[in-house]
Amino acid sequence: MKNNELKITENTLDIACDYVTKQFAAHSWWPKEQPDLAKQEFALMRGNAVAFNVWCERWLDAGQCRQLKAAIKKSI
Repeated sequence: MKNNELKITENTLDIACDYVTKQFAAHSWWPKEQPDLAKQEFALMRGNAVAFNVWCERWLDAGQCRQLKAAIKKSI
């Protein structure tokens, strides 16, 4: 993630994955860079929090990280 404020844990992994899946469905361009490759990597890395954090760092910009963090806070 572009800012280190958000770290997905095993407790929040399902919420985060649901959020990302909904973003993929709603926006064909999401995330902004190489969305098709991001989707492929997401399918491989969504299984545990450590891998998902790596995926977020690679693919989400600071604004997207803030939105993900807000979605997690809202769901807890």
